[in-house]
Amino acid sequence: MGLDIVLIEDEKDVVDFVTYFLQKEGYQVFPFLRGEDFLEKMDTLLPDVIILDLMLPGIDGLEVFRYIREYPRFRNVPIIMLTAKSDPLDVVLGLEIGADDYVTKPFHPRELLARIKAVVRRTSSPSFSEKEVLKIGDFWLDSDHLMVKENGKEIYLSWREFRLFELLIKNRGKVISRQQILDSIWGEDSFITDRVVDVYIANLRKKLGSSGNKIVTVRGVGYKFEST
Repeated sequence: MGLDIVLIEDEKDVVDFVTYFLQKEGYQVFPFLRGEDFLEKMDTLLPDVIILDLMLPGIDGLEVFRYIREYPRFRNVPIIMLTAKSDPLDVVLGLEIGADDYVTKPFHPRELLARIKAVVRRTSSPSFSEKEVLKIGDFWLDSDHLMVKENGKEIYLSWREFRLFELLIKNRGKVISRQQILDSIWGEDSFITDRVVDVYIANLRKKLGSSGNKIVTVRGVGYKFEST
């Protein structure tokens, strides 16, 4: 595929192993052992995917993530979080701030490769055309660019945030259970729990601003988007 991959991970053995594996698969890998080292080189890079460990010395992974998302050139670069398998809260934290996917440690390199290919498929988009945009009420949904417009205001979402919003608004007025959301957005990923759905709903409400209150919690069941 010839993609450029940034790997930010403080365990040198992991960096060496992952770098070697991905290079054998035809990827160009730019490894960094510290978040600060990567941030100093941001102006010289434009990767296709960033693999980011949550637990880094100095500036931690969450802070690095925020820097990346605030940098305009990196706004649409997918980020895969590396998280500790012993603590499911690490996964929730990564997803809470908007990571596109995650891999839990320890992991097999082929699992990481599959995740990379998946986020590239989801986030690569063909050229824009009106046929790729769906209008529902005051919202325009552009699935190729993972963007929602409300009365002309642009709202950029991660892939899963977009799919969650799309699911709710296409079924506006109907209650969607947490299990239905899990099945639709995460499929067979058994590590995901109801808590992650709640986190994504909270993120989506924030990004929608004043319209976020249109996503209504139905206690003990799930959520619905109030039709107007």
